[in-house]
Amino acid sequence: MIYFSRNFLRAGALLAAALLAGCSGMELDRAQSLSPQGSAFSKGLFSGYIKLSKTEFAEFDYTDSDTFAMRAAASTKGTDVFPEDMSMRKLPKNKVGELSSARSWLMTALSAGGRDNMPGPAAHAQVMFDCWMQEQEENFQPDDIAACRAGFFSALAKIETMPMKMAAKPMHKPMHKPMKKSRKFVVYFGFNSAGITNAARKTIMEVIAVAKGIKAKRVYVTGHTDRSGAGNYNLDLSERRA
Repeated sequence: MIYFSRNFLRAGALLAAALLAGCSGMELDRAQSLSPQGSAFSKGLFSGYIKLSKTEFAEFDYTDSDTFAMRAAASTKGTDVFPEDMSMRKLPKNKVGELSSARSWLMTALSAGGRDNMPGPAAHAQVMFDCWMQEQEENFQPDDIAACRAGFFSALAKIETMPMKMAAKPMHKPMHKPMKKSRKFVVYFGFNSAGITNAARKTIMEVIAVAKGIKAKRVYVTGHTDRSGAGNYNLDLSERRA
């Protein structure tokens, strides 16, 4: 029969904990040894994710530090790094709708040319979305959640006011006068709501100012929703938003 003292067992437990901790938090150094590569958007992702990784490392959250560091490393490999998927986080049920809508808005803005035309704000919006997701999953630091959320919407607002992609210039000089440059604006609504927020009102006022400035003859308005609700309900909501 073998006897173990309590002190020996306690020391063993502490050693096991130390070894487990040693398995995490190693990705930050690896990522920082890399050099940003690719487009301005990819370089923006790299610096943003490194910053998040350092913040989580300083808070002893080595798991999330590793997550952000590995996303930074992925941005240097010439492959597309998308906003974190909703399924990657265990989010509070009452926050899933808002975050799902926010991710849809972000993907639409990125796909519409945000990565190329506004790489800085686009990268910051993606990093802040992932930050928001991570903080919302933890759900115990309201100031941090609010900061990431505000950073996301602030960056997204800069992307939404970018000019629409213009068609390629014609080979021959047109006989008629060219159309004036169009602008695209996106007004965001809260989840399951058609109410005008302060941010939305600011965008609408900007639309009015731009329309007057270029003496626009037409302003096209379309309403959208995400796909989380029934078809008839979403149609009614999109019409009320428009």
